Amino acid sequence: MAKPARPRTTPRPRRGGNLWPRLVVAAVAAAVVIAGGVLFVQRVVQVQQGAVTPDIPQGATLGPALKARGAVISISGDASRPQTSYDPASGTVTVRFQSKYYDPSHAAALNRQYLATEGRLVVQLAMYNAPEVARVVAELYHGRQKLATVAGTPDQAYAAYAVEYATGLP
Repeated sequence: MAKPARPRTTPRPRRGGNLWPRLVVAAVAAAVVIAGGVLFVQRVVQVQQGAVTPDIPQGATLGPALKARGAVISISGDASRPQTSYDPASGTVTVRFQSKYYDPSHAAALNRQYLATEGRLVVQLAMYNAPEVARVVAELYHGRQKLATVAGTPDQAYAAYAVEYATGLP
């Protein structure tokens, strides 16, 4: 025969409890999230308006190669993976990067126009950013295939920058 159930002597915990502490915690969390969002949006607006300058240690300067790298990223984006070098003896900056606008499925004439424009813009912006440079050479690639070389000097006009296409360029 089964024993009869003993009456419970410990009180059961209350479900729900007091609602005020939960509301206070939720309100504080919501206020923190909203304040963080407002600060984030303000920072984005400052960056877009150019009010924020990069943190560069005092006395440090950006070399011509780094300025040329910035020119490539401005025109062709981070995916262009620019590699730059500067020869102080000749004042030449060489920039090698992946073309953003080249597409093998496009017509050859259209690709040549894209390559010339992209390369000339990079050369022009690199010289504008680093006036101490005597010559800028931009080498445009698609993967490992060299597509074009664009070179210019500060005394040349934009349209006079030399453009050489790789042999067999589709």
